[in-house]
Amino acid sequence: MGSAVSREWDKAGRDRASAPKAETPLSPVRVDTRTLGKNDQFAAWRSFMAATIDVTIEGDPADGFEAEQTVWDLGSLALSRAVMPAGAQIRHWRHLKRDPLDHWCLVISRGSAARSGLSLSMRSLALPFEGHSNDRSVISLYVPRDSMRSASAGLDRLAGQLPDTPLTGLLIDYLVSLERRLPAIPSDELPRLIEATRQLLTACLMPSVDHTEAAQEVMTVSLLDRARKIVQQNLGAVNFGPHQLCRMLGVSRSRLYRLFEPLGGVAHYIHRQRLLAAHAALADPLNNGQIVKVAERVGFSDPSGFSRAFRHEFGYSPSYARAAASMNAILPVVRRPASAGEWSGLADVLAGLRV
Repeated sequence: MGSAVSREWDKAGRDRASAPKAETPLSPVRVDTRTLGKNDQFAAWRSFMAATIDVTIEGDPADGFEAEQTVWDLGSLALSRAVMPAGAQIRHWRHLKRDPLDHWCLVISRGSAARSGLSLSMRSLALPFEGHSNDRSVISLYVPRDSMRSASAGLDRLAGQLPDTPLTGLLIDYLVSLERRLPAIPSDELPRLIEATRQLLTACLMPSVDHTEAAQEVMTVSLLDRARKIVQQNLGAVNFGPHQLCRMLGVSRSRLYRLFEPLGGVAHYIHRQRLLAAHAALADPLNNGQIVKVAERVGFSDPSGFSRAFRHEFGYSPSYARAAASMNAILPVVRRPASAGEWSGLADVLAGLRV
């Protein structure tokens, strides 16, 4: 079976020896099942979507499933647009929370000709969900949970279709326009674009949260969110690890391991948060501290070990990140594949989102 997935970037590869140019255009990942035989079309689509949902269709998959999806990796957000066949079979889908992804997902769907309006729903990849539909066009925005940590408890309560309000309509209009305009947006505009998007999400969604919780006391922050805050507060402590987190959180070791199991394990989570904090510092053009000092501030005492871990996580060196920041350039997303054929699906984009 051929590959339906393609990556729109320079086939010669990225030059790792020099920092990327600020005007580099954004490059989406696309899957187009029309490039495959009918027998292979639905299998390719199902494989690409496996990071978020398991999809089945009514009818015989061998009859074909002509569909296309474009995924824009914005570094700390991801936006996708999927177009399914007009009058397609009913699709059944479910998410069972079987991987470390716990992003929020806002979904704008457009129905068939009989139901042409747009609707907005909210899902959390940290929770199981399922449903069915035959909508022909879907726009999805993926938001890492840690990027809006203070709103996490409230946003989780918005699961399902959101009410049709002026603010919901405003958010739909913005995301539809954003998807249409992304091909023309240069990469050096991404930081402002991402910040504007987050502010609009807060403005449009939090009133719904306030309304939902108007008769309730403010909810206690979840155990996982408390654990995450403790991790963020102790990244600079070289000896901080699972044992210290257990003590500070006041839970057993087994409880802590179960808590972080969906995120790849507690040690992995702490290690990655240290690397993400270092990446944020090195990507800040106003931060000109020595790389070794940046590493020390997030708990790395061995410069060579830090450099190896950083390159393994992000696909480029700390000095490359610093050089890009000095040019106000946007860094490539986490762990780029060497060629389009190495993209396994939507999981590659979502797993690489950074706060």
